[in-house]
Amino acid sequence: MKPAQARLGEVAGVQLGITLRGADASRHDPAGTHHLIRIGDLSDDGALLVSEPNLIRLDGATARRFELKSGEVLLAARGTRMTAAIFDGGRPAVAGGQFLVIRPRAGVLVPAYLRWFLNLPTTQDSLIAEARGSYVRSLSASALSDLELPVPPLPQQRAIAELHELRLHEKRLMEQLAAHRAVLVDRAILQSLHP
Repeated sequence: MKPAQARLGEVAGVQLGITLRGADASRHDPAGTHHLIRIGDLSDDGALLVSEPNLIRLDGATARRFELKSGEVLLAARGTRMTAAIFDGGRPAVAGGQFLVIRPRAGVLVPAYLRWFLNLPTTQDSLIAEARGSYVRSLSASALSDLELPVPPLPQQRAIAELHELRLHEKRLMEQLAAHRAVLVDRAILQSLHP
């Protein structure tokens, strides 16, 4: 049975990340209330990598409007890499204006499935084709909302997401193995030069 098709805007909310005004608005504040997630915090395979959070101070109304919730999907919406990642809810955070924040409807769309779908090469090609701008290409919230996607039953979405996670884990292990193998080969070569 073929899964139902839907526009993303029918199964999730989509909004632009926070736009900060002023030269110092995004500068790190040690007493800040929220971590500002930036494009540099996003890996090529859709992981948020933050060793040193960039903290900013937000007031109550702005924080309530833009604060991320666990399971929301962030899509880099500017440039040539429109990678998607899932926010895990580890600390109070907001996504910068370079992101579109996607809030999947509970009971309809699994965040990890959505991340998998958005990071597919064919989906990436579609998103980049929809981006506008001559210097820095940007994807609008309305263009993303119009994206068609298959919406299989939740158990199938979860199975696809788990399979994708296993594939990413295997990829990371293979990269580590290749790095260790290179060190061992270089060490063996160096030892052969000094008998």
